[in-house]
Amino acid sequence: MEHPQEKDLEETNSSPTIEDENQDSFLDANNAKDSNTEPYRVLARKYRPQNFSDLLGQETMVQILSNAFSSGRIAHAYMLTGVRGIGKTTTARLLARALNFSSEEINEPTINISKYGQHCKEIMESRHIDVLEMDAASRTGIADIREIIDSVSYSTTSARFKIYIIDEVHMLSKSAFNGLLKTLEEPPEHVKFIFATTEVHKIPLTILSRCQRFDLKQLDETDMMSLLSKVCDNENVDIPKNILSIIGKAASGSARDGLSILDQTITLSQHDSNIDESDIREMLGLSDNSAIIELFESIILGDIQEALDKIKLQTDRGAEPLNIISSLGEIIHELTVLKVSNDKNDNLLLGPENFSKLIALQENLDVKKLSRFWQMILKAHEEIKNSFNPYSALEMVAIRMAYVSDLPTPEEIINSVDADDQNKKKKITKKVIEEKVLNQNPSTVEQSFLKIKSFEDIIEIAGQNKNLILKKFLQEDVRLVSFETGHININTPNGNEEIIKDLIAKLYEWTEQRWVINVSSKQGDDTILEKQKQKQDDIIDELSNTEEMKKVLEAFPESKITSVNKIEN
Repeated sequence: MEHPQEKDLEETNSSPTIEDENQDSFLDANNAKDSNTEPYRVLARKYRPQNFSDLLGQETMVQILSNAFSSGRIAHAYMLTGVRGIGKTTTARLLARALNFSSEEINEPTINISKYGQHCKEIMESRHIDVLEMDAASRTGIADIREIIDSVSYSTTSARFKIYIIDEVHMLSKSAFNGLLKTLEEPPEHVKFIFATTEVHKIPLTILSRCQRFDLKQLDETDMMSLLSKVCDNENVDIPKNILSIIGKAASGSARDGLSILDQTITLSQHDSNIDESDIREMLGLSDNSAIIELFESIILGDIQEALDKIKLQTDRGAEPLNIISSLGEIIHELTVLKVSNDKNDNLLLGPENFSKLIALQENLDVKKLSRFWQMILKAHEEIKNSFNPYSALEMVAIRMAYVSDLPTPEEIINSVDADDQNKKKKITKKVIEEKVLNQNPSTVEQSFLKIKSFEDIIEIAGQNKNLILKKFLQEDVRLVSFETGHININTPNGNEEIIKDLIAKLYEWTEQRWVINVSSKQGDDTILEKQKQKQDDIIDELSNTEEMKKVLEAFPESKITSVNKIEN
């Protein structure tokens, strides 16, 4: 009599292995399965690329690999880098397929793998005995790498190459990297390494220098829209292009993120085919661009209460504080580009009404204030990300921006003070020049001689004639004792006889008159450089005591005025 348990065991052992259906041909509508009989597979897994032609946006890498394979210049180690969801692991498997490709027609490494060969299915399903995948995020130590080192000397079982795919390789420990160095530099001929990482800057240079590196590009707007549209066609769903644009933008160049959001959108639209942008933004926790523009208007008008009300309205609708501040930064960036560029295209997909608001808004803003807001946004992003209460941090940022919005920029304050000082100086200088000219005898002094009326004039003329050594000497080393037309007494610490001779010669050349320059033992005035520094210090002191600058320094407590520059109009 057959025992029931033995019968159950026999039935279990005789059951066929269920094939992994995760790898349909890329964008192949004919392979769609009946959802009532097959378990649902998310789009990001269903539409994984199956050959190199499916890799959107990676044409340069594919071309390099194609040339390398056709010429036999196949590297022993590859480093694939890029953002999350861009296809690093899938590309690693495709590369492993290409290296081990074998069919009735082709029995050599090739990137022409549109059809499955002998080993392709097992490699793509990550179950080939000669293609070993390791997740460095969970296996980081030297012991894990030692297993690889010990196994590389053994030949392959059935494939052409033994291939080690190490994902998130930057997570390996320092000792693990060091243990891999020698094997990676001189591996056996039948061994290939493929590494993938999102943080290539954490990889030791000794490892990078032993690999052929490929930086996988993020999908641009065109490629992302193409991918999403084709998937929608194959899934027999109708998603408006403006919705797909929002999905593509939210994906930030990641194919996996784009398909995951599309998956969620399709589910949302099953019971409501009339979904609009606001529904998608609410689903993703994104802010409404129209509300963000209104928020920015409240900020630049200094209406703090209205700005806080608009922030609360956005967060009540599900927008995350970090997304709100990011959207605010995008609006500021777009306004700045509109201000300085002739490009009047809607780069944020705002729609005609919102874009018209931006066009009108930028007319009343200057680049200096927009740049100041941009700097505040960058700092605010980190504050909100690291804050114990992101909502409170966002409110504080809005209050700070609204408070600073009506304050003059530091350049405007400096220009105001500098303008008053220059007006006073011009009046005094004009009066002195007029008196000197009236007191001179035109019959004894040639007109060319009147070009130099002060020591500062000599410095200016030296600069105009591009005699920079002489100009530097007069500004930094000369202390003026007395100045008369044709006769100068100076004090200079080191004498500098050669430069003084050169100055006498140049003065004769410039004025056609002979000049006498005496080196005096008297102390003399401060050098021009010292005077300029003292003047700047006086302006800074005066500026620091103004009510406007006090407010600026209170708003930015760690700031201080270090220098003052005159901006020419």
